[in-house]
Amino acid sequence: WIASQDFTQDITLSDKILGNAGEAYRLFRNTFRYQLSTQFDFNIEQDGVAIADLDTLDRWALHQTAALATACTEAYDAYELHRVYQLCNNFCSVTLSSIYHDILKDRLYTLAADHPLRRSSQTAIHHIFHTLVRLLAPIISFTTDEAWAHATTGTDFTDDPIHLQDWPTPPADWSDATIESEFATLLEVRGQVTEAIEPARQAGKIGKSLDAAVTLNFPTGSDALAILEKHREFLPELFIVSHVALAAGEGDSSIAVQHCEELGYTRCPRCWRWVPALNSTPQGDVCPRCTEALN
Repeated sequence: WIASQDFTQDITLSDKILGNAGEAYRLFRNTFRYQLSTQFDFNIEQDGVAIADLDTLDRWALHQTAALATACTEAYDAYELHRVYQLCNNFCSVTLSSIYHDILKDRLYTLAADHPLRRSSQTAIHHIFHTLVRLLAPIISFTTDEAWAHATTGTDFTDDPIHLQDWPTPPADWSDATIESEFATLLEVRGQVTEAIEPARQAGKIGKSLDAAVTLNFPTGSDALAILEKHREFLPELFIVSHVALAAGEGDSSIAVQHCEELGYTRCPRCWRWVPALNSTPQGDVCPRCTEALN
């Protein structure tokens, strides 16, 4: 009977399913690799930052992690393993890769090793990794055990494997409804800024997003403007641009994009941000922020 059947359609479907599963696996594995790579000079006992003292971006990431842990635990209790996969896949691809990890690259790679912002993000990544690796351990057992071994011993194996660890229960202070609400607005504006930059990029006026200087105009007294004002210093990092100006006016909100060169700025060869002027250092001419890092 088996020899007489045509399984072509089933094989094609299975290839597609396995392909999707393979993509998800690579996403999880690369997420662990990236997070482990940020911890090479970090020791949570010596360099860790208290949750209350973390940067707002890192507090937001921990809030999302706490929500993930709660949702995954409920899914496991209901034996909905597909739900765990969907939750973790979305968390790694959107929350981490497209937003959190993308924004962090600047501070992790260009700030001084012990800069408060860098240590804040390393602390958050430590907590996120230790939560995520436990949540995925029942699904990708060998990879999570390998990642756990590298995180705890720096080798491929450990006598205290991931599967003997406690289930992750995020502390109550990881959750912050205010930060979640404010970031919902900030990320909505971030999406609008990205859309505004894209036409200039396609026209060849701007290369990397760091070439852009963005002016945001919002109606006077709007909630969005108040939140943007509160996080003004963080906006260039959030949008991954070199300069952000806020303006209040009448009518609808608008976003104007210029190349930083139009403002007379010059690019720092170390961090690639455009600034009004560079400082002369023994390592060469760099921006004030990089000067501080090199010193």
